[in-house]
Amino acid sequence: MFRNRKIIGLISTLLIVSMLVGCGEPKAPATDDEGKNESAAQETLIDTDVLVLGGGAAGLSAAIEASDEGVKVTLLEKMPMLGGSTLLSGGILYAAGSPVQERAGVEESWEDLADYWIEMAGGDIDEELVRFIAKNSGETILWLESNGVEFSEVLSKQGISPALRGHTSTTRGAGLINPLEKAANESGVEILKSTKATKLLTDPNGSVIGAEAEDKDGKKVTVNAKSVILATGGFDRNPEILEEYSPVASGQIHYVSSGNTGDGLIMAKEVGADIVSKNGVIGFRGVAENLPYTSALGGLVFVPNLYVDGNGERFTNEANHYALIYKDMATDETDAFYSIFSGENTPVEVLEEGIKDGYVFKGESIEELAKAIDVPADKLKSTIERFNELAEKGVDEDFGNTAITTVQEGTLYALKVLPATLGTFGGPRVNLKGEVLNALGEPIKGLYAAGEAANGQLYKDVYPASGTSIVSAFVLGRATGIEAAKAAK
Repeated sequence: MFRNRKIIGLISTLLIVSMLVGCGEPKAPATDDEGKNESAAQETLIDTDVLVLGGGAAGLSAAIEASDEGVKVTLLEKMPMLGGSTLLSGGILYAAGSPVQERAGVEESWEDLADYWIEMAGGDIDEELVRFIAKNSGETILWLESNGVEFSEVLSKQGISPALRGHTSTTRGAGLINPLEKAANESGVEILKSTKATKLLTDPNGSVIGAEAEDKDGKKVTVNAKSVILATGGFDRNPEILEEYSPVASGQIHYVSSGNTGDGLIMAKEVGADIVSKNGVIGFRGVAENLPYTSALGGLVFVPNLYVDGNGERFTNEANHYALIYKDMATDETDAFYSIFSGENTPVEVLEEGIKDGYVFKGESIEELAKAIDVPADKLKSTIERFNELAEKGVDEDFGNTAITTVQEGTLYALKVLPATLGTFGGPRVNLKGEVLNALGEPIKGLYAAGEAANGQLYKDVYPASGTSIVSAFVLGRATGIEAAKAAK
C-alpha cells in the first residue's frame, strides 16, 4: 500500500488577517459589533487541505504521507516540542518482515506477528486492523530508514514471544522523532507548536471541516480543512477520562507525555464518534514519576527478585513480561508491592539513597523488614521460606520465575514498587482508511484518527509487547495520511 519516495513539498503560507486599526478622527466608544471585529482581528485564520492534530509518531507520519500526495498540510502540536510519548520511549518498534531482520538473517512472517497479537488478546480485538498493521510493519521500518531513522542491527525479544521482532532506534525515542520532524519540514508541512486544538468544526451536515485552537498566548487559531486527522495521544493525564474509560489505572503514576490529556477522544466524542475502550492500559511499574526506569533506582524494578504485596505474600512471576506483572498488581487486593533485595549482589549504595527519599525500606531480619513495610511478619517469613525452597529446587512450581534465586540471610531491603502506565487503550472507532466511525458504523466525513488516540480496537486488556504501540502509530498514521489527502483532493 505504501510508497517510499523523496518529497517535493509545497511550502504552505500562513494566512493572517490583519488587525483593523482606525486613523484620523478620534473614535467613539466601541459598539458591540466593533468589539466583535476587534476580537476577530486577534484570530489567526489558516486554510489547508489536511489538518493533523498532534505531532507524535502517528501525526508526523500522517503529515509526511499526506504532503507526499501533493496536498497542503498543517500540523498543530499543543506542546513546545514534537514527539509526544514516543519521544520519551525507548525507541522500540515491534515488526516483522523488515530489512533489519533480513540483514540479520531472521526469517519472520507478518502472519506470525499478527497471530501473536491476536493470541495475546484472546481474539478480542479487530483482527482485520491488526493484520493490516502486521502486514505493513516491515515495510514501515524501510520507510523510516528512508526518512533518516537509524536502527540497531541487534534485534530483541519483546513480550512473551521468542521471536526477534524488537527494532530499536540507535538514539531511543529521539531517533524516531527528530528525523521525521526534519522530513516533515522538508516536505513543506506547516508545523505550529504550542498550539492546542480545542474543538472540531463541522458543517450543517455534520462533516468535519477544520478545528479551533489556541496558541501559546491564548489567541484563537481557526483552521479550515478538507480532512482532519486526530493524532493527539492517550489520556493518562486526564483523571476524569481515565476513570471513565480505564479505571484500572486510576490514581497510578504515569511515564507519558504531559500532553496526554485525551483531547482527541473528547473532540471525537463531541462530533458523535463511537468510542472503543475495554479498561486496559500499557501497564508498567515504577518507583515514582520523577524516577523513570532509566534511573539507577527506577531500573531496579526489572530485577526478578521476590515480589510481595501488602499482605507479605507472593503474587506474580517476577521474571514475566512487564504488562503481565502489571495486570497481577492491578488485580491484587492490596495496594502496596515490594521487591526484596539481599546478599552480596545487592546495589547497596543505590538502595541506601532510596531509603533517604522514602522509596526503600531496610531490616536486619525478616521481622524488622516486615515491620518497616507494615506487613505481617509470619506471612513474610513463610513467603520467603517457600521462595527459597523453590529456588533450591531450581524450579518455580508456583509462578514460573525462570530466574528465581534465594533470599539470603542478613540485611534485607524492600523497594516499594507502584503500578504505572506507559499509555492508554481507547479512542474513536476507525476503519482501515483511518476514518472515524459513528455509533452506526458510518464514517464521519472529513474526520480521521490514528495512533494512541485511536487504539481501542488493537488490544484487550494486556499490552502484548514493547514496540507494538509505536509501530501501530506509524503504520496507521501513514495510511491515514494518504487516505485523508486523497479525500481532500
